This record gives sequence, structure tokens and C-alpha cells, in this order.
Amino acid sequence: MPRRAHDAIALGPPSVLSTWAFDLLREVCALIPDRAAARTIDREDPLEPDGDRAPLIYLSHFPSPPLQAECGKGTAPILLCLDDPADSVRYLQRGGTGSVVEALRLQTAAAAFYAQLRGNPRLLILHRLADAPAGELLDAILDHFGLELAPEHYQALRQKRLGPNGKDSDLESSLQFRVDRYEPLDEAQTRFAPKEIAMIGGVLSPLIQMSFSESAGPVVWPTEAFLSGDRPDTPASVVAELTGGARILYYGPYFYLPAGSWSARMMVGFSAGARRTPFSVEVVGGQLLAHATMVPEAKGVYHASFGFTHHDASQPVAVRVRTDRGAIEGRLAFGNVEFSLDRFAG
Repeated sequence: MPRRAHDAIALGPPSVLSTWAFDLLREVCALIPDRAAARTIDREDPLEPDGDRAPLIYLSHFPSPPLQAECGKGTAPILLCLDDPADSVRYLQRGGTGSVVEALRLQTAAAAFYAQLRGNPRLLILHRLADAPAGELLDAILDHFGLELAPEHYQALRQKRLGPNGKDSDLESSLQFRVDRYEPLDEAQTRFAPKEIAMIGGVLSPLIQMSFSESAGPVVWPTEAFLSGDRPDTPASVVAELTGGARILYYGPYFYLPAGSWSARMMVGFSAGARRTPFSVEVVGGQLLAHATMVPEAKGVYHASFGFTHHDASQPVAVRVRTDRGAIEGRLAFGNVEFSLDRFAG
């Protein structure tokens, strides 16, 4: 009967920290090819079948459904690399990804699954702000995956990965030594406008925190992340004119959310001319997740709240705000959309 290999899993978004950890694991596997092999796996890839083979270490920025299911079993050791949100977005942009919103979208695609890992008995989290020498972090990864090296290989690996400071290297100096596109963390803060920093913090930071904390704050999608229905694929402005036929005024941003039950809260403002104009709000994530309607009776700012269940973290989520009847005057102001996770899926 073919034996079942004892595979392991390393996850992390495209980032400086994930690059360092994934390259480390590839180098270790190259030293012990009869005992471990590295496999990069993307969101559509299957797992290798069991059989008479060496155990695999799956490396993934965007885990596929089979890999997610394997994580959920709680048997495979998992390494999760959590980098600084702003620097992760910077890293993608330096690699050729376009706008801040596009890079942020890819980061949410990676991070949306991490919430499901919280409490996993085989999970080891490596954080960019880890307060430990790089050598200790390297040892922790090897121990977690049960990777033993011959003394000469171990010393050569430490010399290659830790950099000129050797055993005295902290994580940042090792990252700087080994990773292309490395920049100090404070540099990321200067590369973005204040509104972009706030958007990254509101969109991505809570997703990262959900992997290890029950008290992660709400996810906030600002107006700047949305697109204009009147000017498709163009960033939306806060205020939209209602004059014209029934249509979509705002849509997007196609960010990713963890699977679970959510409460949404959005802020909208109406001018006097918008009185009694019917509006709809839809949340779509692979399917229609929520539909709400409103008819303002007077000028003012309103908060609309509704709930929905999102079943598939691999599906991007969009919010659509539309008029359900033509209008001859009036304006709508669209504010943030705030999502609070009530309960994880499963």
C-alpha cells in the first residue's frame, strides 16, 4: 500500500517576509532531497497524490481549495508569514502591479483565508515585527517542520541566510541581505499619500489580525476604493449626480473577505432633490449576497445597515449602489462601507 507522506504548508502574501521564508525552505529542501521537496501551489492547483514520495512543503501565496482543506484538517504543520500591510502593497507595486487599489486587491486575495487558520493546533506565525534574532526564527521554522540538517549544511545555511552579522543578525538585516525589493518599513509610509495609508490600514490590517486575534477591528472600504458607474473603471468621487435614468452609481472594489456571517454599515447622504428617489444596495461575491433598498424622505446623512453570509473567500466581493428610478435632479454622497465579522464560516 502506498504510504501517506507527511506534508507541510507555508503560506504568506507576496511580500518581503514570505520571499525570505519561502526561499529558505527551498534551500533546505535542496539539501535533503530524499526527505523533503518544495512545491509552489497557486489558487487553481491540486495537491500531489499520496504515494511513495518524499514529503512536500507546499509554498503558496494564494492557497487553492484543496490546500485550504488540507489546512483545515489540523494535521499538517503550517507556517504563516505576516508582513507589514503597507510594505506588502509597496512590494507588489515594485514588482509591477499597477495602482494601490490593484495591489491591495491582490493582498486581500491572499489574506482572506488566514482568518480560518486562527486556533489551528499546528500553526506557527512568523511576523515581520518578530522580536527575536533571525537565527532563532530560522531554527523555529526548521523545528516546526521537523527538518534536520547535517551540521555542515546547517552552518552553511545560517551563514547564507543570516547575512554578514551572523548569529547577531536581526530579522530586518537578514531580509535586507537576502530579498530583492527590500526597503525599511518606515519607507513604505513615505511612498503613499495619507489617504492611501488609511485605506491600506482599513482594508488589509483587519484581515491580517483575524488570523491571530478575536478582537480584530472592522474592515473599512473607503469611497476612494470604488469605481464610478457613470465613468466605468474610473475612481469614484464622493458625490454623484442623480440626473438621468436608473443606473449604477458606484461599484467595486472587488476586495476579498473571509468566509462567514457579516454585518455591513454604510453612510450615504442625500440632497433635497434626491427626496423619494428609490435606491438599491447590492453585495455580490460569486452570487448575490445581500440586497437592501432605501427611499430618502428628506435631505440628510443616513446610515444603512444589513447582514449577509459570504461562503467563499476565494470570490471577490463588490458593492453596487444604484438608482431604481430615473431622476431629474439631486445628488448622492457615498461614504465608507464598514464590515464587521459576526461569525466565521463552518
